[in-house]
Amino acid sequence: MGKSRNVQLKLEEVQQLAEKVFLANACSDEMAKVLANVIMLCERDGPASHGLFSMYSYVGSLRKGISNGKAEPMAEYPKSGVIRVDGDNGYNQLVINKFTKDLICATKETGIATLAIRNSHHIGPLKHDIEPIAEAGLVAFSCVVSKALMTSYKGKKKIFGTDPIAFACPRTGKEPVVWDMSSSSMSFMEIEVASTKNEKIQPESAVDKNGNPTLDSVAAMDGGMLLPFAKHKGSAIAFMVELMAAGLTGGRFAFENSISEDPDFAGANRGQTIIAMDPKSLHGPGFIDRVDEFIDAYSESTAERVPGDGRLSRRLKAKTSGIEVDHDLLETVKSFL
Repeated sequence: MGKSRNVQLKLEEVQQLAEKVFLANACSDEMAKVLANVIMLCERDGPASHGLFSMYSYVGSLRKGISNGKAEPMAEYPKSGVIRVDGDNGYNQLVINKFTKDLICATKETGIATLAIRNSHHIGPLKHDIEPIAEAGLVAFSCVVSKALMTSYKGKKKIFGTDPIAFACPRTGKEPVVWDMSSSSMSFMEIEVASTKNEKIQPESAVDKNGNPTLDSVAAMDGGMLLPFAKHKGSAIAFMVELMAAGLTGGRFAFENSISEDPDFAGANRGQTIIAMDPKSLHGPGFIDRVDEFIDAYSESTAERVPGDGRLSRRLKAKTSGIEVDHDLLETVKSFL
């Protein structure tokens, strides 16, 4: 097979193409704009596996009626600091776009507030969901559940989703500290991308359909199971996410979302929980100074960058030079129009 050709695109071109595709596939104007922005942000900041490559999942889900591209989320405010949203079987990013301002206001009023989302879908990294919360001067945590893709430590069947978590914190004169990670050793979409290129995956990331450890990405996708990072530690994090993101919101647990083998079925009624905290209420004045002190001490202790800061260099490059997209992938995305 010949080497894939890459095409250079500006970020606005990525966003415009994605919006056209979503509009052509039963999305409302509002949904199309929100999801197109998600695609652009993933191409800008990474991971690219959640950018244009993820259009396969979006379009498949929309065309089969698995997700609702014209969703109209409905919010309830049962108590101060609690926002409970039914996503109308749409996408969580629309919910977050509509109700983050409410969450920020509630947090600044009460000190801590929660956005609990159910009956919705989520494709994409969590970091973009909560970075605006940190830009408003707040600390944020989020987690979300998918369909079952991962076994537990020493497990024999799929019980967890990839069950990612995310954290965001403001700092002085710089972009916020923002990171997200899956509870699995590798994310599902990383392995899916690797399988399209027949690339090997990292050790201790997956087992094949017979339960044998594998480095073969294709075997991992063919009835295999993902493995939690750091064995029992990643398994414990995923356990927590199931209870916080599905249990607390009224969404389905990952194993309840494995009712379909359809690759486009990412899992209906996926719960997501976002918790925002106001440093001014919890710490009082001077929190940002303490953050800076810790980051300075951290940076002196290691050559490793601050968690999540890798996105900043990628972001700068993408803004100035655009991004490279695989030619065949681009043609496939255009075929969805």
